[in-house]
Amino acid sequence: MKKWTYLLPVLLLGWGSSAWADWHFIGKTPEFAMYGDPYSIQRSGAIAKVWVMGDYTVAQSARFPPPLGWLNYFSVKELKEFDCTRGLHRTVRTAIFAARLAKGDPLYTFDSGAIFGPVANTPIDIAQFKFGCEDGKR
Repeated sequence: MKKWTYLLPVLLLGWGSSAWADWHFIGKTPEFAMYGDPYSIQRSGAIAKVWVMGDYTVAQSARFPPPLGWLNYFSVKELKEFDCTRGLHRTVRTAIFAARLAKGDPLYTFDSGAIFGPVANTPIDIAQFKFGCEDGKR
């Protein structure tokens, strides 16, 4: 077996890890700041995938499936897909973090499997769409 094949599991475990992310500011609301990782952007035709992160100003609280129950968290990292020609989006994977800026291990991670829907006509959603579809150019 070639030496690089031993590295593959390590690389796959780190895929999407905030440790390697180069977060660029996308925009903010009174509740949170939004960042994107331009190096995570992958294009396949009109579809763009990108990791984005929401960093909240105040701890959020949500109920998760047992055995977790109620959790407090400060940041959420999402793998988004955008249909750049049709103005659509969906969330593929979500990770919830106790610490700001998605530091440390996720408290909870889940896949969405959502269908594509229209990008909301809000400044923060439009900014995410532009970030993913324009290859992180701001």
